[in-house]
Amino acid sequence: MKNVALSCLALGLLVSLPCCHSEGNKASKQEKIQQEQAAMKASIPADSPLAKVEFGMSEGEVGSILGPPTSQGGHITGKQFIPFNFAAKDTMRTVFYYKGVGRIEFSSGSWGQRNGVVVIQHDPTEPGFRR
Repeated sequence: MKNVALSCLALGLLVSLPCCHSEGNKASKQEKIQQEQAAMKASIPADSPLAKVEFGMSEGEVGSILGPPTSQGGHITGKQFIPFNFAAKDTMRTVFYYKGVGRIEFSSGSWGQRNGVVVIQHDPTEPGFRR
């Protein structure tokens, strides 16, 4: 009986540990994302048109601020290949290239989710086309 109780206790601890660990991971992951976004925004000069773009904006909102891109492209991310990942929110990226300004990446999910701007890169040498 004592062994069964200890086994149940050990199993309970094993089941609860990943939950506690994942909550801590979510907070630290969110903080890391916010730090990366702050660093991206800090690298953009105030007089650049990209300074008006905010994270989470849609393609239409960015288009109304910057106009149509010189060109655009897209690619899939590694999350596309995770089996049974139904909640994946970043499986595809759409990239707008603006000649002489930089590029902006938008995140999309496999189920049609639109997550908005995730990358803003100021680059005055941007040719406006995929390299």
